[in-house]
Amino acid sequence: MLRVKDGMFFAKEWLDCMEKLADEIVVLDNGSTDGTYEILKAHPKVVDMVRTEGYNEGRDKNLLYDRVRLRKPDWCLWIDIDEIFEPGLNRNDFNRLMSNRYINKFAFRRFHFTDKEHFAGSWYRLNYSAGHDRIMWRENPSGYFQDLIIDSPNIKGIKGLKKNTNFRLKHLGYINKELVDKKAEIYRAIIPENEEIFQSMYLKGERPIKWIDNRNSLKVILLNNLLNAIQLTHLVPKVIRRFKKLI
Repeated sequence: MLRVKDGMFFAKEWLDCMEKLADEIVVLDNGSTDGTYEILKAHPKVVDMVRTEGYNEGRDKNLLYDRVRLRKPDWCLWIDIDEIFEPGLNRNDFNRLMSNRYINKFAFRRFHFTDKEHFAGSWYRLNYSAGHDRIMWRENPSGYFQDLIIDSPNIKGIKGLKKNTNFRLKHLGYINKELVDKKAEIYRAIIPENEEIFQSMYLKGERPIKWIDNRNSLKVILLNNLLNAIQLTHLVPKVIRRFKKLI
């Protein structure tokens, strides 16, 4: 599932990645004028496209989900055009996940890139990456996206077990200042009070860490273990909150 507007900067690399992993791609184009619509429409894996006008994440994601369901999918993945899976992954890796009868959701980590070769390595950004914020799910009629104009990120209503993976996504959206400016302008018009968040998208003062494609590299394994440890610190407050609700 892809919702996009003016993503030509990333389109070829994204298609090269996703054509190896997905059986079908369904696209919602929110008014592209840079050739994105045309290049996606021409790709043989893109089986359906719908267009909308005006920024509304919740509306678009639920509309796109309705179109996806017409294809009767077994599994769905929401991903943006500036997000690329690490090159070592292939369809066999995903087949192993999807063959699990007990897990209904698999989650992936995103790393925010400062340029094509480095990702942001501050503790703030590593905390973010530790959280597994992209999901592939076993399709179920109970699934939906929140009806929010902005920040309706992940699928809701999919019950069952979720498993976090060490599969990595490169988030390249922040490496192009012009595109960040456009995104910040859209967000600013909707939630002007969140200027601090808009400024954080420019990744100023970040510690760049060299990306390593080889996911079996010792450095990559150590980083994943570090992020797993950070994620445990996220779980403690959640457990405490749930315990307080019970009592």
